[in-house]
Amino acid sequence: MSTIDLDDFPEIPAEAIEQKAADLLEQYSQWSGRPVSAPVPVEVIAEGMLGYDLDISSDWDIHGLEWLGGIVFDENVIRISSQVEAHEGRYNFTIAHEIGHHVLHKQHYMESHGATTMCREMGEKPLVEQQADRFAAALLMPEQNVRAAFAQTVDGSPPATNPTTQALRALAAGVVEKGGFTNVSNTAMVNRLIDLRLVSGAHYQTGTSQDFLRRGGLSLGLIRYYLRGMLNRLLHPLRAINQNRNKRR
Repeated sequence: MSTIDLDDFPEIPAEAIEQKAADLLEQYSQWSGRPVSAPVPVEVIAEGMLGYDLDISSDWDIHGLEWLGGIVFDENVIRISSQVEAHEGRYNFTIAHEIGHHVLHKQHYMESHGATTMCREMGEKPLVEQQADRFAAALLMPEQNVRAAFAQTVDGSPPATNPTTQALRALAAGVVEKGGFTNVSNTAMVNRLIDLRLVSGAHYQTGTSQDFLRRGGLSLGLIRYYLRGMLNRLLHPLRAINQNRNKRR
């Protein structure tokens, strides 16, 4: 198994990455026969449309690296670290991130370098990983949908300027709720709002909303977002059981 030299890759403008994500969503809409709406089903896109197998693993050895996810091009496998699976937002973002490598980087690296594997490490991110992150955000949170949900959330108020972290996370929670982005994290939505310049003077966030709550950053919007996420995780197995029962009828 060969790995990719992440120091040797072409730059891709943010606008081009956004367009490639939009093109894939349009392709999915045609493939599925229905318009794209949130939550964007990245598992279905990866497995059903693109033909990748999703492998949840804890023992994938990539030169001793601490990894979150990876994609093996020649085996059509996307591997997700088992420690990510329990966090729905991070899990979906990791799948979308690996889809980003498929769309943005697969052809270049397989043809130019003969490399077959890319993995998402913890820690600092080279530009190629930042590109995949931008693609993942655009795939899970399409610009048009985010802007519409943002407009409903602020309800005519001027765009937020220099918001506190608490206010920023509460705003993101509102956009998640209004837009139906139930499979993304609060942190991902915060950063998407910054990318789309819907807020100014704000800094990119890391960590989860649970981390922020533990540090004492309480807000009604964020509490509602957190409790809703817990409820969705509890109900998800029940929904799957009901879907299987309906299929048998």
